[in-house]
Amino acid sequence: MRGFAQHPALDGQLTIRHLELRNEEAGGLLRVVPCDGPRVHGLSSTLYIGDELWAWPDSALLEAMQTGLVKRRDSKLLAISTAAAQLDSPLGRLRARALAQPTAKRTGAVVEARGDLHWLEWSMPDEHDLDDTRAVKRANPAPWIGVADLKRQRAAVPDLAYAQFHACRWGLSEGGWLPAGAWQACVGEPAFSDGEAIWVGVDVGGDRSASAVVWVNGGLHVGSAIYHGDGGILECVAQVRDLAGRYNVREVVFDPWRFGQAAQELERERVPVLAFPQNDTRMVPASLRLHAAIVEQRLVLPDDRELASHAAHAVARHSRRGWRLDKAGRTDDIDGLIALAMALERAEHRPEPARLVGWL
Repeated sequence: MRGFAQHPALDGQLTIRHLELRNEEAGGLLRVVPCDGPRVHGLSSTLYIGDELWAWPDSALLEAMQTGLVKRRDSKLLAISTAAAQLDSPLGRLRARALAQPTAKRTGAVVEARGDLHWLEWSMPDEHDLDDTRAVKRANPAPWIGVADLKRQRAAVPDLAYAQFHACRWGLSEGGWLPAGAWQACVGEPAFSDGEAIWVGVDVGGDRSASAVVWVNGGLHVGSAIYHGDGGILECVAQVRDLAGRYNVREVVFDPWRFGQAAQELERERVPVLAFPQNDTRMVPASLRLHAAIVEQRLVLPDDRELASHAAHAVARHSRRGWRLDKAGRTDDIDGLIALAMALERAEHRPEPARLVGWL
């Protein structure tokens, strides 16, 4: 910026200070702030520009910029960055919020979401291999970066660096669980008929987390109700009772950690219940089943922003048994998604019929 400011056309108009340009007559000010520098809360700027958010160590600077937007009607925030290696980061959480919007969609290498937050991303879809240099090029719209340049980089840098900085792959240290736009492709108008069979998933959080009831019918149409606070468990029980009064509830599957006593009360009321411990043995196949149902567009999801937000805040955690759904960050809510995974697992559960294999 110092070089631009010293151009002859601006001679005498700007005062150059350390990390700052001033126009005393017009009152203009351009200030450069390092991401790990002093706090900048209290500013009321017309334009905030955040560069390379993937490398910001915490969310303090981004929060200062976001809270400053409300002070002026003409204020805007522009963020420019490479993909974040960790989804539990300022940029990763910003992307999760953007992709939770109902307008989010992928067209080739371009992901776009318009709404309260306008998100525009170039990234290589997961189905393409990193050795497909032409596919990587489509994720690099800059005309001065060519296929030959990317081939040299492929040979020169490690896989993870190439995937993040050239293919724009997200969450490489954690693993994104859904292709961009896959969730929104399933959003429609779920339909339920009184008396039909449904399977219900319940995941209860606590005072710092959400609680969710999600139900699925035989056509894989999805309904949801999400609650917050200590009263969430009571609201979940009331929701299950309401569902039992309207539909043929085949099973209520639940995480026994906080819902055990409530499940016993429901069972006494002749509501069929089934404990679903949140261990790898149960959650790995449930996570795989939910992923397949969404990618294959077999689910009909409600246009529920909070449920979509729970899906956007989930990541794939790998274990010895495979990957399973988990929170990107400790404060993120994904209870609605876990309840959906449990309900879908039971709705699609088809035990093999008993057959005679011989006599003893």
